[in-house]
Amino acid sequence: MRLTDLLQLINDLNINTTFYLKIDDKVVPWGKLTLVDGHCLLYPGEKAMTKTKLIRLVGHMHNRGIPLLIAVDQEEHHIFGLQIKEDNNQIVLM
Repeated sequence: MRLTDLLQLINDLNINTTFYLKIDDKVVPWGKLTLVDGHCLLYPGEKAMTKTKLIRLVGHMHNRGIPLLIAVDQEEHHIFGLQIKEDNNQIVLM
């Protein structure tokens, strides 16, 4: 999945929607985002990132077609989809 794809999919969702990462059948909060070598690395954290914070971080980027990767324990994992849970304003990237 690319950053542009994620931004298009969440466009109509509530600004307080929170993001989580599914890693080895465990769902953890997405806490940090870094841009490295043409990739957008997502790191687990203690507090889940909100749509507002994500838009603030990447809203003015010119090249948003970069791939999203989950970074855990020095390994990078591709994201192939997401699950939207509208009842509790959550998105799980997997």
